[in-house]
Amino acid sequence: MTTTHRTASVHLGSDPGAGPQIAVIGAGVSGLVAARQLATTGAQVTVFEAADHVGGQLRAATVAGHRVDVGAESVFTAAPGPLQLLEELGLEEELVGANRATTWIWTERGLRPLPDGFTPAGPSRLGPVLRSRVLSPVGLLRAGLEPLLPASRGGPDVAVGEELARRFGSEVVDRLVDPLLGGLHAGDVRTLSLQAATPQLAALTAKHRSLLLRRRPTPSTGPAFVTLTSGMGTMTERLATSSAGVEVRLGTRISAVTREAGRLRLSVDGQRPIDVDGVVVATSAAVARELLSEGSPVAAATLGELRAASVVVAALAYPARAAELPAIAGGTGILVPSTSPQLLKAATFLSTKWPHHAHSDHVLIRASAGRAGDDRAIELDDEPLIERLHGELAQATGLDADPLEVTVQRWPTTMPQLEVGHHERLATIRSALARDLPGVVVAGAPYHGPGLSSCLRSATGAATTLTTALQETHA
Repeated sequence: MTTTHRTASVHLGSDPGAGPQIAVIGAGVSGLVAARQLATTGAQVTVFEAADHVGGQLRAATVAGHRVDVGAESVFTAAPGPLQLLEELGLEEELVGANRATTWIWTERGLRPLPDGFTPAGPSRLGPVLRSRVLSPVGLLRAGLEPLLPASRGGPDVAVGEELARRFGSEVVDRLVDPLLGGLHAGDVRTLSLQAATPQLAALTAKHRSLLLRRRPTPSTGPAFVTLTSGMGTMTERLATSSAGVEVRLGTRISAVTREAGRLRLSVDGQRPIDVDGVVVATSAAVARELLSEGSPVAAATLGELRAASVVVAALAYPARAAELPAIAGGTGILVPSTSPQLLKAATFLSTKWPHHAHSDHVLIRASAGRAGDDRAIELDDEPLIERLHGELAQATGLDADPLEVTVQRWPTTMPQLEVGHHERLATIRSALARDLPGVVVAGAPYHGPGLSSCLRSATGAATTLTTALQETHA
């Protein structure tokens, strides 16, 4: 793959007879993976990226001389797709597993451990929930009634919080599911779609009458999460330099996708329009709406219904003695319920969680803030933001020293909210594009959720759909 900056061209590819000419808009992981797969079919693929770098939300920053991720931080090992890709890219030697330690839940009575076996699907055992002291006696009693309840009735999509509250009670949702699942999505579990945001949970509820009594797979003995010692952005950098048959054009903004004389036309800022045979739109839903507003008003209007939350990530370096604090020494981080008044949404004790961040000179902490419907963090300037986050970290852990160095990364409207009815909206978008702009597909987190495995699944699905459509067109 070659990486170039702005060039003017009416047609992509040097040999029009070599294969279909495809444009991918967006050089995040979804766009680059889609481009990589499309190139293996013989297509001539060009990736357009408005920024001057690849990676999207895979980004690292330097704080106190240490390189830390300020975007996506890790890979869930239960999903094989990301690990396979990292091995194909020759990055397996950089993989490091997370240390096993307690994850803390912020409560009114101080930090409490997230119960063992607790997942976004709810508790798998009641013993650890009882010992965690997160629930009240009434809440524990209500959760224990779950095996006696009737099976899920199926039918229309419901919110994750609604389904789990029906099974385990509101306390489990508010005190455990909300900080865990709501934190992962930066959203409200009482509006997130059961089917779209948690498809594995939807499958479990359809198959098992009781989530507590279902037969559970043998737990893995390896780490649940892994990351790259050089930062997760290394993956997209490697994708952008190793995928044969793909060209990346940085600093090139596409403003519209329309259809002219039987081909798809890209309007390019400061350049002549470009005609192609297929397009993968791998951007945020807001950018996709602007791109498609002229070519497919229905798709654009539906894209406008897809909400996204704004989040802020701060990496803080503290004096080495902070490692001796019990909360930091014995835990990998903190999850905060949305019902709490804190600005902090979650914190990761990087020096405890990751072996390569266990430095003798500093303790590294990653703090994040912002949720759907809560823009306080994104609206604050850096100084008051850091003052607030540090104060809350000190309140939770006993930190008695100011941070030595801080870096702040803002992610405005980047966390997609897959809310109830998401699958229907996605079907409307696909149908409208097939009618108005055949040869255009969408890919990425806004459609299949955050997380590397979801993005890879979305990218490969979009590439397969587009390949099939082009084959049928030229058959």
